[in-house]
Amino acid sequence: MTEDAEVARHEREIRPASEDLAKERAARAFRWKFCLIYLAGVLAATSMGKMTPISTALREDLSLSLAQAALLTSLVTAVAAVLGLFVSYLIRPLPPRHMLISGLVVMGLAGLFCARTDSFGAMLGGRLVESVGYVVVVIAAPVLLFGLGDGKRLTWALAIWGTFMPVGLALGSFAGGMLSTWLDWRGWLTVAAVATLVVAVGVTRLPAVAAKREERKSPHSDQAATVRRLARPVSLGAGFAAISGTIVACVTLYPACLHEEFGLSTESAGTLTGVVSLAGVAGGYLASWLLVRGITVKFLFMAALLMPAGAFAAFAGMGGLGVSVGSALVVALANELVVATVFAAVPLTVRATADLGAANGLVAQFGSIGALATPPLVGLAVTAAEGWWAVGPCLLAVCVAGLVLLQIAVRQPSYGKTNAEEAG
Repeated sequence: MTEDAEVARHEREIRPASEDLAKERAARAFRWKFCLIYLAGVLAATSMGKMTPISTALREDLSLSLAQAALLTSLVTAVAAVLGLFVSYLIRPLPPRHMLISGLVVMGLAGLFCARTDSFGAMLGGRLVESVGYVVVVIAAPVLLFGLGDGKRLTWALAIWGTFMPVGLALGSFAGGMLSTWLDWRGWLTVAAVATLVVAVGVTRLPAVAAKREERKSPHSDQAATVRRLARPVSLGAGFAAISGTIVACVTLYPACLHEEFGLSTESAGTLTGVVSLAGVAGGYLASWLLVRGITVKFLFMAALLMPAGAFAAFAGMGGLGVSVGSALVVALANELVVATVFAAVPLTVRATADLGAANGLVAQFGSIGALATPPLVGLAVTAAEGWWAVGPCLLAVCVAGLVLLQIAVRQPSYGKTNAEEAG
């Protein structure tokens, strides 16, 4: 009996250690898989910022007009605004890992093509193909994240995923500015394309996630069910359009405001705006920290009201440069906090896991529409009012409408059990 008791005691001592080891291995596996998916999103997002620092060189070497250079720079956003939902349904029956790899490969090859082209038409075609690859990546990557786990890990991952856009934009702008000085614009585009292809190779190590399939019903009932299922994702996407439009309007107009109101040079104003925008990424990490600790998405959505409040002070021209920059930083931090929360809230808006891809497509499409439409509309208001003070009231109306839509979109305030899990 003494020997049996000793064996039992030994087993009880070993069991917790083995369980802890298994948990640690699972945590490490989750982290490296997430890092690969996140890196794929960041490199995809560099396609939106990598053309800005080389636009002058492109105009000189390819004899482009200002409008042509602007089109090449903004084409990715325009394609996402048009094709987001369509692409999500097109790739819905296909394995998301294969789609992520394909999207990255398409982007990399199109980037290499753009680096070797000598005409506007060829460059435009290459950027168009690259843009389609970008849309595939930003739709497929979150679907893979949903397959990595659930609970607090998934909440954390989705919130951090929401920072891929500003990080990628900043990486494209800053790295492009430095490397294009050393390597010229062709060298920079080549480096960016090769990096994308390397990540595509890395993504092949991710485990396969089966595509979600549903039984087919009659066309009429299927269409009606689809409309009902996507009502809340549409509301989330429309609210996200207001949020993304607000930050893009601020970032677009702020350099001109700094130049006119505070006398900064155009170069200094642009650099300062870029630094403020990059610093705002901290808001996304804060959202992840808060969500994991049980703060509800509906509560975090309220931070959207800080954006027009900050814009009032940033564009008012009163209180000095320090007050203006500090207020702009509030806008950037609040924006990234809300953006990260939007991506984390996607599972809370769908009734079935099969709709996660469509929901991501809607968020990408509406976000791009807001980013394209809001800056010129706010610019027109500033011109009509003959003063930068008009930015604050315009963005207040936009953010209040966006906040209402975001609150409507979410069925439940937190991650007790997602709607997708209930339906699945």
